[in-house]
Amino acid sequence: MKSSGTVTLFSIIAPLLLTAQFAAADGAESSQPGDYDKICTCVNPDSGVRQIPVLIRDFKSSHPDFEGGVFGWDYGIVKKDLGADGRPVYAGESFTTHGEDNFNQWYRNVPGVNMAMSKTLEMNEITPGFYRYTNSAFFPIDGEGFGNQGFAHNYHFTLETHLKFFYVEGGHFKFNGDDDLWIFINGKLAIDIGGVHGATEKTVYLDEVADELGIEPNNTYSFDLFFAERHSVHSSFRFETTFELQCL
Repeated sequence: MKSSGTVTLFSIIAPLLLTAQFAAADGAESSQPGDYDKICTCVNPDSGVRQIPVLIRDFKSSHPDFEGGVFGWDYGIVKKDLGADGRPVYAGESFTTHGEDNFNQWYRNVPGVNMAMSKTLEMNEITPGFYRYTNSAFFPIDGEGFGNQGFAHNYHFTLETHLKFFYVEGGHFKFNGDDDLWIFINGKLAIDIGGVHGATEKTVYLDEVADELGIEPNNTYSFDLFFAERHSVHSSFRFETTFELQCL
């Protein structure tokens, strides 16, 4: 079960960095599936900080899949392959969600059900070739969207980002956080931490699963991350990689 955490606000992006955003509404002109906009990576040459554009959708706590009373690690919510529209496909093997129709609202704009907002995460280069974003009190939309709805923070939202990377041998992706997290590489599920649970960590070493993902070194592949914060009273998000992520 989730426990309370330190209260912080989402960091403000330094003004010297250019803004890179997703389109906030369905139907935006785009060469990408669905409502993804054309975006670019902006890097501060002095600090090595990278801006990672994300699209966050706020939900009401009354949504069947949010702020419910069922907790636990819930693997197998989504299928192993991304859908044709670049979004996870509901597999139906789930005890913390309430059917395909409700789940399909997580990463699609539905007026009255969710509100989409473009944000940016700053990913720092900790050591040469090693990048990290970490926030032990991850509340990026406090007071926005439908508001905090009587809670100390806005705990009911999803997040997605769509990037690419150049695969070199020896690299990895690591995530630590709560709640649901799915990472797809080359359209294949690489990390599955579904469910409403406390902070959980998983690492994928690409060399070990290259055949399963259909990837080979020295090539560029897609990277799609889908996250959900579904229940009070804690939210954390830590993401690390040895790969240089770039926008589509």
